[in-house]
Amino acid sequence: MHSIPNDEVKKIGIAGIGAIGGAVARALTQGAGIKGMSLDCISDPHAENVYGVPNVDFETLAHRCDLVIECLPARIVPELAKEIFATYTDVIFISSAALLVYPEILEAHKSAESRVFVPSGALCGLDGVKGMKGLGINNSKIATTKKPSGYTGAPYVEENAINLEAITTRTCIFEGNALEASKGFPANINVAATLSLAGIGPEKTMVEIWADPEAKGNAHEITVESNYSTLRSRIENMPDPANPKSSVLAAQSIIALLKDMSSAIVVG
Repeated sequence: MHSIPNDEVKKIGIAGIGAIGGAVARALTQGAGIKGMSLDCISDPHAENVYGVPNVDFETLAHRCDLVIECLPARIVPELAKEIFATYTDVIFISSAALLVYPEILEAHKSAESRVFVPSGALCGLDGVKGMKGLGINNSKIATTKKPSGYTGAPYVEENAINLEAITTRTCIFEGNALEASKGFPANINVAATLSLAGIGPEKTMVEIWADPEAKGNAHEITVESNYSTLRSRIENMPDPANPKSSVLAAQSIIALLKDMSSAIVVG
């Protein structure tokens, strides 16, 4: 594992410079940046050498950096994970659905020394869920609502020939567990995967996906019950202008995690 003293600067790499990766890169390079961290390189075949750092392949990214931030389409995550785990580099996975859809990632991690971080993404209330897990969670559910166009291209939508343009009222287009939701909506439902990882697992975490033409943003409601507590939370996020399938908060959750890593006081 890459091990460096706390007073040295950690070299950060970003895989995927889209809406989320770009926002994280700007946080690292603009203004005062993030204390104790420096953007060392990126890996994205569709981007130039932006932000003043080299654009390298996954293998080089893993070897050069102390921490890699994944901001990729889910289908590419296993390729990155392979290189990361081979070099014992730490990694932040924002595409948590990929961890469910491609179980070989977590299986490979069992023999790796890399630390894996999964930020909260567009969700709220995970601190409470993690606390309740120790008491025993009986039920866990998430309902996600977006405009119909936010689900364009989702495998479940295409396989079931759902005409998103024909939806004129709030409509539930999917009910199932987090594993099924991650397979059907890999670019839309990282929140469900993250909730399942924080709580009772993907097969017991239930998911509803709603399409609402009147939705002003992306809304996520979670209900988690234990013998001692019931947690209900709702968050409404404006879609990221650069990627309507995600929200601005997803990138900010990564940035907050990076700041926590170098902070003397961590809340939550």
